[in-house]
Amino acid sequence: MKNTLFTPTLEFTGQDIINYLNMLKDNPLKIIMLIIDVAIVLFLAIKLLQIVKETRAWQLIKGIAFLIIFTLLSSVLELHILNYILTSFMTYGVIILIIIFQPELRRALEQLRYK
Repeated sequence: MKNTLFTPTLEFTGQDIINYLNMLKDNPLKIIMLIIDVAIVLFLAIKLLQIVKETRAWQLIKGIAFLIIFTLLSSVLELHILNYILTSFMTYGVIILIIIFQPELRRALEQLRYK
């Protein structure tokens, strides 16, 4: 098996999902908590997308999505050099995003403070 950015994560997640489903089978109250958890996450994701769609950040979000898709495709198609470049870029991408989105982050934090 080749070692890429996503391979260890997918193996780890698959086993965790099986263990989690077995736990849900044994405890029905956890199913209710799972539904509440998923509903909260979906609500927050929708609100975040609504906020971002009103700013210039929307174009950057689409660009990031394309980068992630291209990274996955380069891994699947075994394009080693392209995959190395994209995964290296994604390593520093968080810092780059903080710098790029700094005015929007400041504005969002100020709006949370005054509400």
